[in-house]
Amino acid sequence: MPMIQSPYRRGADDGFFFGAYLTVMFFASIFSEWMPLLQLLSGAMAVCVPLTIYRFMLRYHRSLGQMGSFPMLWMQGVVIFFCGMLLAGTALVVFMKWLSPDFVVEQMRAVAALRGTMPGSQVDMAADMAQKMLDANFVPSPIEIVTEMMMLAIVTGSLLSMALSGIFALRRRREFGSRGCNI
Repeated sequence: MPMIQSPYRRGADDGFFFGAYLTVMFFASIFSEWMPLLQLLSGAMAVCVPLTIYRFMLRYHRSLGQMGSFPMLWMQGVVIFFCGMLLAGTALVVFMKWLSPDFVVEQMRAVAALRGTMPGSQVDMAADMAQKMLDANFVPSPIEIVTEMMMLAIVTGSLLSMALSGIFALRRRREFGSRGCNI
């Protein structure tokens, strides 16, 4: 009988590659200010995140055969997002803290500069908020920004993983019947 790989181990291994993926996506977005074509790459990569996670989970689903379960696949997906964001978040903190220490303030100034361009819209409200934060010297640190991004990614990644795990559980039920479906 083949050895079943832990969803934690599989998620961590896949999370390393997903972290590299997210790092490229984030930096493509950041550097698109100087190379607008990178915005296309960043947008395409963002749209393909569910497909990327699906492919990681599909490989694990296939390797498990009848032994897989909904919780195993879900946990694999959660760990992929956690490890991936940990890697990408570390790269972002290094960039914002040491390579471009004015990055956050520059971004806030750019948003504040939009003030009055679309009165009454969300853009105008965001610009007003950015200006108030700058005036109060209330600029979030890179660690705070990345921590919020990690929390968001883990929560949304958990939901995506849950949905994909459900799809795989239904697929397993069709393949192996109710005896092989460990939900």
